[in-house]
Amino acid sequence: MENTIFSPKSIAIVGASQDSEKIASVILKNLIEDGYNGKIYPINPKYTEIQGREAYPDISAIKENIDLVCIAIPYQFVDTIIDQCIDKKVKSVVIITAGFKETGDEGKLLEEKMTTKLKDAKIRLLGPNCLGFINNKAKINLSFARENPGDGNIAFVSQSGAFCTAILDMACETGIGFSHIISLGNKADIQENELMQTLLFDNTVKALALYLEEFSDGKEFISLAQKARKPILLIAPGSSDKAKQAISSHTGSLASSYDTIIAAVKKGNIILAENSEDLFKLITLINQNAIPDGRNIAIITNAGGPGILATDAVEKESLVLTEIGEKTKQKLLKVLPRESNIKDPIDILGDAKSDRYELAIETVLEERDVDSIFTILTPQLITDIEGTAQKIVDMGKLTSKPIYACFLGGKDIKAGFRILDRNNQPSFNDIQEGIHLIAKLAKFGENKENTKTMNCDDYKTRAKHRKEILAYTEEEVIKVLPENLGIALLEEFKIDIPKEVVTGSIEEAVDFAAVTFPVAIKATAKDLAHKTDFKGIYLDIRTITEFEEKFVELRENITKITGNPAPEILVQEMIEGKVEFFIGANREGDSRIYEKDGKGFGHLLAIGQGGIYTEVYKDIKHILVPENEQKIRDLFDETKISMIINGYRGKPALAKEKILDLIYKIEKLLINYPEIISMDINPVMITEKRAVVVDAKFYVKQ
Repeated sequence: MENTIFSPKSIAIVGASQDSEKIASVILKNLIEDGYNGKIYPINPKYTEIQGREAYPDISAIKENIDLVCIAIPYQFVDTIIDQCIDKKVKSVVIITAGFKETGDEGKLLEEKMTTKLKDAKIRLLGPNCLGFINNKAKINLSFARENPGDGNIAFVSQSGAFCTAILDMACETGIGFSHIISLGNKADIQENELMQTLLFDNTVKALALYLEEFSDGKEFISLAQKARKPILLIAPGSSDKAKQAISSHTGSLASSYDTIIAAVKKGNIILAENSEDLFKLITLINQNAIPDGRNIAIITNAGGPGILATDAVEKESLVLTEIGEKTKQKLLKVLPRESNIKDPIDILGDAKSDRYELAIETVLEERDVDSIFTILTPQLITDIEGTAQKIVDMGKLTSKPIYACFLGGKDIKAGFRILDRNNQPSFNDIQEGIHLIAKLAKFGENKENTKTMNCDDYKTRAKHRKEILAYTEEEVIKVLPENLGIALLEEFKIDIPKEVVTGSIEEAVDFAAVTFPVAIKATAKDLAHKTDFKGIYLDIRTITEFEEKFVELRENITKITGNPAPEILVQEMIEGKVEFFIGANREGDSRIYEKDGKGFGHLLAIGQGGIYTEVYKDIKHILVPENEQKIRDLFDETKISMIINGYRGKPALAKEKILDLIYKIEKLLINYPEIISMDINPVMITEKRAVVVDAKFYVKQ
């Protein structure tokens, strides 16, 4: 990102006036008061002087070069100012003004026209419809925010200006500073990935917080997060069904747009916040250097009940209560009363004063497997609240392991919190909230060295059926692939399928069945997407008489439902699986998604329990393609169905490696045929030796 955007040497502000409540006037005031030492040019034909600065009637009246022009006037006049910027050959523009894409088609056309002009002139644009930006490293406050909390080492980028002001207000109350605060607005030109490339690799920036309502390019977003290995905090509203496609597919209800974001968060080792308060508390903890290296946590408490609550929260949030070693237990026995509980959670009893807290924390810190300590204090009659707070602060300075103080109560504990806050010590007033936030940070800390960028090109082969797939692919229409072509795709990637034939001839079907019994007969995906809903499937047929009867019955049923007078029938070797598995996929982005210039997240896989009750059980985990084999294995093991596949209660283990291999092959299939917008493979029949795809539907669209 060029320095002229966020570190300009000269700034013109269009719309500044002597009315102090006008947005442009607030921006000018903030720029001056925050110590900007470059040249400032207020632009307004009505005045010769504004806020002690010489004012100019228009941009052309300024003789010197201008690095940046900030525009805050009614949208009807913005285009004229853009033309002046182009004539003046300014380097960058910030448009505060609203009234563009966010207002509808007319505003969208106006924004596109304006953006095209600026791009053709090689002028960069931030906005429109934004708050502006703050670069505290360069003492630039080009925003209309009420206050600036000052310099820090965390950057904040937001698509919402209002969300910026909310976070700024919280920061001003606590004194947390920011290196940069950048409001993206409509993202007509500058977007989040470009800012990530700059901010995440800036040595003065320790972490990046983001509020995003949409992603410019999901693949690049994840790749940048993986490469940076710095904490990225994300709040992404919109867990709606926007990205579900209007197709007859299980996956549409099992892999929503928000599921894609959650999978992206896991893949990129990003810390997800649920709301503004959550986000700010996580910012605070990172500012306090309170990220543990792993999930192993020790609890030290002066009351049994809160210790039990903390234990429940640890289990719920997938943290790990540290198994205290024998050596540490012996040390604890020497420094704590006999009545104390020296198993985690460690109960140091209600009469504990600051010295007992100190001895317990000091001893537990020596335990190699402890990544962090959660210290609970309840204000009992002889509790030394201030002394304990100071001891926690003193020990916190001597260790890299975070010591979290959770002081429960109200009036009595305020003095303790003042000491903790003054010394930047991480603290909470609620057990569940504290453990919830620690778990988010611990997952990042545990995985920060394990993220691996996956290259789609490594999965690409010569797609044998490219021409046939493209023949079915249209820009606006979603089509289901014929059964024969779907089978050909499975065979291309050596996926285990039953012996089968697709035919409209009963004679041909009988010939196949006679040497294959037992068999199943099914409607093709082209005729009936969900066969069981319309009596489109007959299983375990063992005689020719029964076969002929069911074949005719099925053909008549399909004709009755679809109007197709001569439907083809899928005849299949009958596979008796021990369990049924499901693999689905939805694509986020168009069919160029895996090309260098393709934008979007790609395919989201949904894996889990299959069969007719897939949507009832929703035993589903999501994988963003492509993912490495270890993470796929880990996500597979998180499904409930995996317990049965691994061998449950003495039952023999099933073909786990076969089903994992199938998932890897499906990833490869999707990358090589990105025209597939949605896919249902349900069920996969798993036996002790095989994972057999007995039903697959592929939907394509550009």
